[in-house]
Amino acid sequence: MKRFLYNGILFSLVLVLTACQVAGQFLNQPAEPSNEASADRQGDFPPEVASLTEQAEPFETPAPGKENPDPGLGGKPLQSMAAEIRPKEMRTKLTHLSNLIGYKVLDANGEVLGIASDYIINTCETYIIYILMEPAASLNMAPETRVVIPFEAVTINSGVLDAQNEAIHLRLLPEQFSGAPTFPAGQQLTPTDWEKAVKAFWSKMVRIGSLATSCNVKGGPVYKVAYATQLLGAELYDGRNDLLGTVQDAILEPESGKLALYIVKPTEGDGYVLVHLRAINIPKEALLPGAALTLVLTSDPKAFWEAPHISSLGEADDVVLQNKMRQYWDR
Repeated sequence: MKRFLYNGILFSLVLVLTACQVAGQFLNQPAEPSNEASADRQGDFPPEVASLTEQAEPFETPAPGKENPDPGLGGKPLQSMAAEIRPKEMRTKLTHLSNLIGYKVLDANGEVLGIASDYIINTCETYIIYILMEPAASLNMAPETRVVIPFEAVTINSGVLDAQNEAIHLRLLPEQFSGAPTFPAGQQLTPTDWEKAVKAFWSKMVRIGSLATSCNVKGGPVYKVAYATQLLGAELYDGRNDLLGTVQDAILEPESGKLALYIVKPTEGDGYVLVHLRAINIPKEALLPGAALTLVLTSDPKAFWEAPHISSLGEADDVVLQNKMRQYWDR
């Protein structure tokens, strides 16, 4: 009996020692990555970063030795942050809105697609939003029509503004203009029910951002859109309907198409006054069909008459002066 108990105890000790050895070997094994742990780790990133990684469209950079995607094969042009300026030393010429009217519009191969005869500008968001192009005969479009092209086809789709050759280069091919939206002669900009079809068509060819005809204001939508040719030469009034002057030109950032300042010729005195676009409004009645476009100064007219004057249009190119005038109207 004692011998039986002794053998049982010895057997139990052997089992315990074996279990300890197996446990030690298991604990010394390298840990396997856990899918659940990986998922928890993703939660370490701030919400805004996680949101950006989920929503942002990656830049399309061609692999070494490969050319850019061919737009004719369905690929969109390479994404860019701004339009390319050529040559850089002539950038100043591109900052005057009037200079861009009449530029040639070229395709991806450098062939002429047409002439940029006008632009559509959102005056409260202060951006050029569309190019109006008189099509070349080779596009076989209806006469007396103008093709509506998002300005973002230039700014965020690797377009080029060429001051020396007075040309706008698009990364598009002629066949992509088949069925493109057009404006007939005398097209009214408001109501802007034409815009949906324009965006739907071009979103297949180029990247379309947030720029649109509507203004980002409370109680919207509000539409303050105008042709560039309407703004150049528009009369500026104060709140009492007294004439202050006439718009001669507008200064813009060509890389993005953002306008900053009107150059206004006062009705009294010599020289010109730079007025911030945000200090000027278009009255609703000026946007009615058949109405002449007029502008209204939303600030005290005293600020206009006491503003620093420049003696020539060329002086408006001074960047230091431009910043000074922005600060003047923002005060």
